[in-house]
Parts: sequence; C-alpha cells; structure tokens
Amino acid sequence: MRKKNVLVIVLTALIFLSVAVLGVSTVYRVNAVSVRAPIVSEAARSEAEELQKKLTAAYEKQSIFSTNDELAKEIVAQFPYFNLTGFEKKYPSRLVVEVTEEAELYACVAEKGGYYILSIDGTVLGIREDYKNRSDNADNLLIEGLAATGEKGEALSGDSCLQVLFPFLEKVSEALGGIRRNVLSVSVLRPASVEEETVFKLTTREGVNIYVRNPAALTAQKAEIAIGQYQELSTEQKLKGMLIVSDVLGEVIYDYHQTDSMGG
Repeated sequence: MRKKNVLVIVLTALIFLSVAVLGVSTVYRVNAVSVRAPIVSEAARSEAEELQKKLTAAYEKQSIFSTNDELAKEIVAQFPYFNLTGFEKKYPSRLVVEVTEEAELYACVAEKGGYYILSIDGTVLGIREDYKNRSDNADNLLIEGLAATGEKGEALSGDSCLQVLFPFLEKVSEALGGIRRNVLSVSVLRPASVEEETVFKLTTREGVNIYVRNPAALTAQKAEIAIGQYQELSTEQKLKGMLIVSDVLGEVIYDYHQTDSMGG
C-alpha cells in the first residue's frame, strides 16, 4: 500500500513538473523581433521592414534562452546597407536587433552596366542605373578609370589600385571634413604600365585639379599635403590650374600651376 502511495506521489510530481516546464517553455518562446535602425534614407525603411520579417520568421517559437546573434548575423549580411550593432533579449519573449545603415559615398561604372554604389571602404552596397545618393539625392562621388568587379555586400575587386585608392580617399575625406563637399570626381590615370606612374586626379568643385603621382608611396602624407595645399590656395587659384603632389627620395613635394598641362 505504501509503495502504491509513493508511486502515485511520484507520478503526480512528474505531471506537475511537466506542466510547469511546458508552461515556462511556452511563455519563454520568441513571439516578436524588433529592429532598431537609425534610418538615414527612405529606401532603408522598407529594407528594415523586410529585415524584421526575416528575423521574425527565423527566430519565432525558439526558446529565448537558447537564442544568440549568429542567425541574426547571417540574415543581416543579406542586406548590404545594414551592419549589426546590437542583439538583446527582452524577457520573456522578445528580441531586439539593432542595425545601422551604411552610408553611400562613391560610385563607379559596373562591369555589366549601371554603377556600383560604394561605401567609404569600397564595399558594394548596390548596383543602380544612376549614382545619386539615396539619402540626399545629390551625386555620389564618381570614380573613373577603374577596371573593377563586385558583388553586393563584398569589397570592390579586380583593379590593382584599389588597396591604395580607398585608404587615400578616406584620408582626403578626413582632411576636408567630408569629401563630397569639395570633390566632384576622382580619376585613376595610368600614363604607363609601370605602377609608379599611376596618378589619382581629384576634380574639385571650384575648378582646380589635384594630381597625386604614385599614390602607393607615402599615401597618407600625400593625401594630407594635397588637401593642405589646396586649402591654402587663393580663391582665384582654386578656380583653375593644377596642384601636383609627388615624391622624391622619400619626401613629398608639391607645386601649383595656373594652367592644367595634364589635360584637365
């Protein structure tokens, strides 16, 4: 009789435990995913909505205790304009995923037509028929003279100058407090097959052209000196001519000419 009572007690305890576990499991299953995205452009709003749908479908009904950001990373990677910056569990059943929008800055002709739209580090954010910035509708800075290829979400590739170009332009942008304020376009000139003869040409809004020879050598110094000398030009000098920056025996040198003899 005592054994029977013990068995009943054990079974009853197991039933209550099962119910309790089932109840907790149900309460702590993900039923909502919120996406926080400080939005820069209208286009990003619809992308954020689509991202939220995908995240919800992926995480819905999972136990919130076992969730992590690995799945979120994979899904956010499908949206080149977004970077994952936060993943938070809001008990009992909600996840909060935070993303930031990558800003457009550059554009170059795409291999199969249209334009690659690029971030500050040369990541391909999209491919479009025009190169207007989707945030402010002004033109992105056009880079000409590249023989490059790219896929959305990946770094632009295929041209030997790319490893130098974007670090150089980033230094220029830092010196100017934003490169699009002063520079209309960038051209990669190759007057010879020798790498040292490569020239980066910056066409400014005022009219003067800045030529940086052999940018692979002393890259940061040349960028800083080029912009420093450009800013010291008089208003009249900025309207025409050319500023040439190069190097001799490991030293950066520069010169200004009232006319552009390099074809600008």
